[in-house]
Amino acid sequence: MKVSNMQAGIYKLLVLLAAILFYGCVEETFVEPKLYGNLSGVVLSAKEKQPLANAIVRISPSGKTLETDANGKFRVDSLLVDSYSVQTSLDKYRSDVTSIEIEEGKLTNITVYLAIDNNQNKPPLKAKIISPENGSSGNELKTVLKWQKSDPENDTLRFNVFLFKEGQPANTMVAKDIWTDSLMVSNLGYNTTYFWQVVTMDSTNAPVYGEVWSFKTREASNLPYFYSRKIDNNYQIFASDSIETIQITKFGGNWRPTLSPNRQKLAFISNINTVPHIFVSDLTGKFITKATVVPIAGISTIDLSFCWSPDGTELLYPNFDKLYAVKTDGTGLRIVAQAPYGRFFAGCDWTGQGNKIVARITGSSVYDNELHLINPATGVLSNLISGRPGRMSNPDFSPDGKKVVFALDLDNFQNNEGRQYNSNIQLVDIQNGVTSNISSGKELGTNDLEPRFSPNGARIIFTNTSNDGYSEKSIFSIYISGSERTQIIKNGEMPEWR
Repeated sequence: MKVSNMQAGIYKLLVLLAAILFYGCVEETFVEPKLYGNLSGVVLSAKEKQPLANAIVRISPSGKTLETDANGKFRVDSLLVDSYSVQTSLDKYRSDVTSIEIEEGKLTNITVYLAIDNNQNKPPLKAKIISPENGSSGNELKTVLKWQKSDPENDTLRFNVFLFKEGQPANTMVAKDIWTDSLMVSNLGYNTTYFWQVVTMDSTNAPVYGEVWSFKTREASNLPYFYSRKIDNNYQIFASDSIETIQITKFGGNWRPTLSPNRQKLAFISNINTVPHIFVSDLTGKFITKATVVPIAGISTIDLSFCWSPDGTELLYPNFDKLYAVKTDGTGLRIVAQAPYGRFFAGCDWTGQGNKIVARITGSSVYDNELHLINPATGVLSNLISGRPGRMSNPDFSPDGKKVVFALDLDNFQNNEGRQYNSNIQLVDIQNGVTSNISSGKELGTNDLEPRFSPNGARIIFTNTSNDGYSEKSIFSIYISGSERTQIIKNGEMPEWR
């Protein structure tokens, strides 16, 4: 069929319009792919650089929130590449905000340091007493101080502990920065009131001072034996029974313990002020006072002895050629006797039975000795023992005033060190001058030294040691008959019997 030109034109136009419509409805679209990165971090304390667990980590604007693990670490995967702020917070710490950039396919690592926020942490509470009970008495000389600690936020606490005697400054610290809530204290004094205080500290707040508490130690036992013992090359005075031993003195050098006639006061020689003087205290070493103004002195300081007056108001002691008496408060110094020319007093005892003094007098050597009786009223001397070769100890009266005991080296050994070889205990009757040796049972090669009567006069207490001059000294007792030789104390000398 023959198509007219008009029809052909219309057909072409329709085809063109259809093509235009078809291609006009097709739109080209391009989709941009999403890009991701990862984040890892650790949260540490700013001061100690220790990991902080359970810290809250918020990542904005992602909306993600998480907590650090036990090692202070956290991790977030598949964060869109972008800029973020990481906010970290934890109780008691100041919050931190850190800006980060997450990059495509990379792991971003950060370390966050959190500092303590002092405005958040509450101070610890005052310590509460547990033991010893406040105001209690009869406590042992070795006592555990114990208290209860408390902190509102369970902080780790430290403590300073103060302990001081009644009448002493309240600033004696006995423990500093301890972590335990108890403290053992020892070497306390008998019958003494102590005060103590606990200061509690955390790592943030100012120290919290507790209440001041008190306790009193028990009274001393009636210990029967007093003696000297060397501690770090210094003599100190001790008291003992078969079970308990206490140290009476602790400072300087102290020796020759001598009890008052009523057995309630203790006197001793001390070089705490360099020059030896006589001091007086109670039986536990408290209330010490210096009694002598003129020092005790003689040929051999350690060998010197002194005594109380029978009424206990004065002390009688040697100072070279003079025998002095002084009241226990240091007043009333007087000369009781003068030694013969070229002779020196070394030791003495004074009995109220007949009011007599016995004194050892020496020459320029410790091996040159005599015993004299002295009239306290006149100072007149009368010879009791003389012409006995060998080193001699100081004398002691029996309670009835009829006998005097002393020690004498029967072998008369002499050298430059003043050594003795065979010292024995001698008992002399002052009425007839008869002397007997009561050192029965003494081990060969040893010395019996420094004898003194027991208060009832039945026994004698003394020191025994090897004659080598170096061995440990021990204290024994024996009946005046020489029987039943018994060791009482090891490592002791210069004994006194209460």
